Amino acid sequence: MRVGWLKRFMTQRWEDLLLLHWTVPQDSLRATLPDDLELDLFEGEAWASVVGFKLTNLRISPLQWIPWSDFWEVNLRTYVRNRQGQKGVWFHSLDSSDLLAVFGARSLYGLSYHYAQIHCSRKPKSMAYHSRRKSFLKTAKAEIFAEFPSGKNNSAHADSPLDRFLLERYRFWARRSFSSVSGDAQVMHRPYDAQELGLASYHGGLFESQGLKEPETGPVVAHYCKGFEVEASAPSWAFAMAGHANHR
Repeated sequence: MRVGWLKRFMTQRWEDLLLLHWTVPQDSLRATLPDDLELDLFEGEAWASVVGFKLTNLRISPLQWIPWSDFWEVNLRTYVRNRQGQKGVWFHSLDSSDLLAVFGARSLYGLSYHYAQIHCSRKPKSMAYHSRRKSFLKTAKAEIFAEFPSGKNNSAHADSPLDRFLLERYRFWARRSFSSVSGDAQVMHRPYDAQELGLASYHGGLFESQGLKEPETGPVVAHYCKGFEVEASAPSWAFAMAGHANHR
């Protein structure tokens, strides 16, 4: 069976990304991971990030001709690797303003998606995301704010080893509720052209909703990226069903 469309299962565009990053105690983060993944560390430190962005131009195979409404997302993630050393992201939670996207991502990938009311406000020198999860079981709010650098630093490219560790992630894992192993999928896009932000803040309950301590200070590092086109593969179980488990 041809599986080309599984490798390019979804196409989309990510826009106006705000990414705020903190170091987090390893023991508390490790306790939130499934048993077949381990923390990916940078110079001995574990990291977690809050990310807000707009998702546009979503198309899903094999029905690429069906348009999808644009929507907002706010997620909490950490950085992991599997037993084979492959690196990627584990999403603790993903809040989305599109109810159908929540249902689809939960069903197909096992991602921890939640429906949320999300609003983005953009000004010439600043940007903010406001999210309120609409769930009876796991409510959480999030407010992300950032000011853009001015003058000569406005177009400075974030390209340090730490920047690349936090940004250039092309795989994610998730675990469906009835599975005993974590499945993965790949994302493909050009490298980030992010800029480092000097002033950024987060307030909310995303960490607490996952049994983690909320940050008491601003992020150690924060980034903004205008956006880029993205392709994502189908979940790994779909390749296995098609007889191509070794699709990497």
